[in-house]
Amino acid sequence: MKIKSQKIIGQNGKVKEHFVNKFNAKGLIERTEFLDEHGQLQFYSEFVYDANDNCILKKEFDAKNEIQGSNQWEFDELNREIKFLELTAENVIWEWYEKQYPNENTVIYLSKDETGTIIHKTIENIKTGTQERFGEDGKLYATITNKYDGSGRLISSKTVNTKGEITEENKYHYSGFTEIWELYIDGKFIKTEEYQTDKNGNQIYCVRKDDKRKSLEWIKREYDEYGNPVSIVNGFEINKPTHKSTIEIEYLKNESAR
Repeated sequence: MKIKSQKIIGQNGKVKEHFVNKFNAKGLIERTEFLDEHGQLQFYSEFVYDANDNCILKKEFDAKNEIQGSNQWEFDELNREIKFLELTAENVIWEWYEKQYPNENTVIYLSKDETGTIIHKTIENIKTGTQERFGEDGKLYATITNKYDGSGRLISSKTVNTKGEITEENKYHYSGFTEIWELYIDGKFIKTEEYQTDKNGNQIYCVRKDDKRKSLEWIKREYDEYGNPVSIVNGFEINKPTHKSTIEIEYLKNESAR
């Protein structure tokens, strides 16, 4: 179901976020309006699509119709994203990313500055998940290797520098609908995050803990029949909520009426 409008309401009853989507004849979002708590327009986004329904342009405007920035995408003949640009209100390039596909198992990610000069490159084997990362000087500075279990789930990811030292390691543990992620930097345990999903794969619980396993933040979510969150509760100490938000969603039931 397509979302026509959504409101996030804080526990004080005030609207924290409110947006309304407007659709084109193909059912794609052509405009999203963000409103204040009184329903007045704050800013809006407009979208343009190619013949394959890929979004190729997003423009953001303030309430006075003055442009605030834009995003642009390009896709190849196989419908793969090959370029992304983020531009300022003055049409100056703020971020520039490209993807290249030399063969079916390789993706090259390029980050460029506003002149088109490569400032970072990553070569990834999508079959194994192995990555090689290169700096602005074009020299390799790190390699990332991944390990998977029999079900194809990621169980470890190691970043190794050119000296063969493990500078970062991510470990993953699974039990039923629970996933635990642990982060290590230079061999030192830094933090952990635990996620729980429902049978539909929706994340219903997340808790972040520091290196002493003390809770930094936790979040609980409830979902509707379409898999969209309708309630969010969060806090710092486990089971001691500090805030609750409810989400009101209006769906586009008659898709012939945009």
